[in-house]
Amino acid sequence: MAKWLIRTFTTDAGGKPVDDWIRSLDASARAEVIWTVDLLKRHGTALTMPFVRHLGDGIWELRASDQDGIYRVVYFHWKGRTFGLLHGFTKKTRATPRQDLDLAKSRRAAWLNRTAKRG
Repeated sequence: MAKWLIRTFTTDAGGKPVDDWIRSLDASARAEVIWTVDLLKRHGTALTMPFVRHLGDGIWELRASDQDGIYRVVYFHWKGRTFGLLHGFTKKTRATPRQDLDLAKSRRAAWLNRTAKRG
């Protein structure tokens, strides 16, 4: 079966905050996050817990961890066989912090608005 496509959010200035966050992680954490993103690429919407969890409103979290921390990448199913990675963070609380969820939703809105303008 064909792999799914993974795209990352791009700011108006051309930055890639998810890519920057992944690069900022130590080697072990970075490897876990990349491995989990690869699972999403291979399995798409068939990937389930413990690797993904629906947060509501079409927003999902990709779940990774190692001995030093818990890492999340918030994403959405954009169109066809493509996912959009919106936000990455190191989780420090039991629940996904509201500010991280709000940031992901804001980025998704900007993404969708940009693509709608391009037609």
